Amino acid sequence: MEKRNIYKDIVFIAVGCLLLILAVRAGDFCIQQQRSYEIFLQSQSELSEEIVKEIGKIEGLYGFSPISSCNVKIRLQEYALETSLAGIDIGGYPLKWKTAQEEISLANTPILFFGQEAFAAFTDNNGNGPGKSRIAEWVEKYQELQLTVADEHGRERSAKIGGIVEEPSSGIYIGQSQMEGLYSASAKTTGGCAKIQGERNMQKAKEILSGAGFQVE
Repeated sequence: MEKRNIYKDIVFIAVGCLLLILAVRAGDFCIQQQRSYEIFLQSQSELSEEIVKEIGKIEGLYGFSPISSCNVKIRLQEYALETSLAGIDIGGYPLKWKTAQEEISLANTPILFFGQEAFAAFTDNNGNGPGKSRIAEWVEKYQELQLTVADEHGRERSAKIGGIVEEPSSGIYIGQSQMEGLYSASAKTTGGCAKIQGERNMQKAKEILSGAGFQVE
């Protein structure tokens, strides 16, 4: 009976394992190149149409949602917050919702969407923030809250909260159409969310945008 060559079997097993590892890595690479990524970019100056067109030339980019912003002061009960209000495409911007109203009446009432951590940034006249129990109550009963929003020109409007955002958790948002209609005098487009297909394209896009002076996340 012919004696089995155990060393040959070991070599075959090792080669098989190596081929399997290479196949898995190749599969992972293909998946990464097909996956969609989101890049958030911010500029110190307002984005012109020419700059937006140049961003659109980035390889792998298939969508760009501009973000406009304006400085406001929001009052909630005895608390206030001076912050930058972000105007976004609510349907196209990548928000992870904690909760939101199904139907919202807009008219001239600003409808705000709060990151769940934004409430903690409010302070009273003594510089004290709300307690955890107060924040939990606000989050639970956000639809009932009455707010006022004052823009840079001192014009004040009553506002409502339309939903709570889990991620990004610290911002305060408003629909782009309302931003343009209510705060066009002070709003500026200084950033946006770029959607890019492929990890390699995403990494290259970060290098290009960072080199052009953008803050990229």
